[in-house]
Amino acid sequence: MTTSPDPYFLTPHGTVPDQAAEVDAATVARVNGVLLDKALNVDTEMGIYLVDRALAARIDADVPGYTWCLAAQRLFLDKALKVAAKDTGIDQFVVLRAGLPLGPDEHTEHTLAQAHIDAPTTVLVARENIPFAQQVLVLERQEQQRAAAVLAAVHDVHRPLHAVHKPGNWSLDLGKAVGLTMIGDPSHWPGDVTALIRAYHHELPVGSVIIVSALGSASAGTAAAAALDDLARYLAKTPEPTVTPRSLPEVEGWFEGWQLESPGVAPVSHWAGPPPDGLAGAELPVWCAIATKTAT
Repeated sequence: MTTSPDPYFLTPHGTVPDQAAEVDAATVARVNGVLLDKALNVDTEMGIYLVDRALAARIDADVPGYTWCLAAQRLFLDKALKVAAKDTGIDQFVVLRAGLPLGPDEHTEHTLAQAHIDAPTTVLVARENIPFAQQVLVLERQEQQRAAAVLAAVHDVHRPLHAVHKPGNWSLDLGKAVGLTMIGDPSHWPGDVTALIRAYHHELPVGSVIIVSALGSASAGTAAAAALDDLARYLAKTPEPTVTPRSLPEVEGWFEGWQLESPGVAPVSHWAGPPPDGLAGAELPVWCAIATKTAT
């Protein structure tokens, strides 16, 4: 495992898997890609290995709520990007933990932004080498002029915001607001999320919006707690082995200096609706929030 050399590195807990580790084991990003394929009824081939499909099948069988949880967070992300673009006028986005391009049309989070604004500027930040390589190929194949991929972990605050991208040698305009998305990352990063969000608060201009989702904690002895334990046991087989559920009071404490937008920290079902009838397993708790930077 390799840690980031960036001077804004916050803690040694977060790491970016090296390529050998990614080839030898299933990874979170690729397993999530398989499960999102199922939820969205698409088929992604590039960047997914048999070991990913095998682990995804086991998770889907034993923790079926996780597939719905990923799809619900994707829907939250889509709606939150619309809020940032339509209500706030933001046209540049940084997507932490950007996933594999999905389906034959190779949809990315840049695609989601394009549905809400004509010409968004998007930085896709991949935590893993193989999804990063796929993002680069897809953006080149689609001849995207204002979208780029960066390989970095969530605690690598400086690199995604200040990197220079090609074609055109462009970078984000930090003189105006940015939409930063942190979908799922606090669930997999055991560091101090308050300090992490404070670091992004320091770097982003006033008016910027942060979009966050994280697995919630569950009371001991409940079906949801057992499902979270099973999920953690399966993801321990990946190069990114720690699952860290977050309580509601903890999540609410992350946003000092930000204004939480209505409805505040809310379950993902507020955005995505309830899970489908007949879901075989427990619904996994997920907290979602949209917040605007109001002060330096």
